[in-house]
Amino acid sequence: MKQELIQELETTPDFVIEEVYHFLIFLKTRVKTRNTTNLTLPKLDNSILNMIDEIISEVPPEEWEKLPKDFAENIDYYLYGVPNRIIKQQ
Repeated sequence: MKQELIQELETTPDFVIEEVYHFLIFLKTRVKTRNTTNLTLPKLDNSILNMIDEIISEVPPEEWEKLPKDFAENIDYYLYGVPNRIIKQQ
């Protein structure tokens, strides 16, 4: 494969060679980063739901009580300021 690449490079314009070179450097860096990242990250056996439960358990009950009762229904209002939805009481 290297020989074929070298042959192709001999007939390729310089501006294309420059792009290929930058792409090659990018790929090498990406592979190196992946390899080192895979070695340093601990493997997580927990599901996402277990992780969420753990985070939720760290919040004191009095903080949960401070949230508006309609927070779930009107999250866009509380986060972004869009108009509240009208919630019918049953």
